[in-house]
Amino acid sequence: MAEQHSSSASLLLSALTGAAVGAAGLTWWLLSRAERRQALGDQFKRLGLNGVPTNSLSAQGSSENLEQKVNRLNLAIEDVRRQLESMAPESSN
Repeated sequence: MAEQHSSSASLLLSALTGAAVGAAGLTWWLLSRAERRQALGDQFKRLGLNGVPTNSLSAQGSSENLEQKVNRLNLAIEDVRRQLESMAPESSN
């Protein structure tokens, strides 16, 4: 009977240890996911893309906001291209 009690106690100890290790692993995984999500959010903010949808089922307003930002970026690129062309020396033919 003492042997059965000993094996029951070790089984209980193993189950509790497994549960503790599993909980620690789950906690670590959840924290790493939260840190990754926060880092991605910070990166979007630095790029000025706060309205970028995070999934494919985004609202139409977010799409329009992104489209406006793309248009502004294209206009800025065209402006810089024109400035560079005006600075380039004229080639003689």
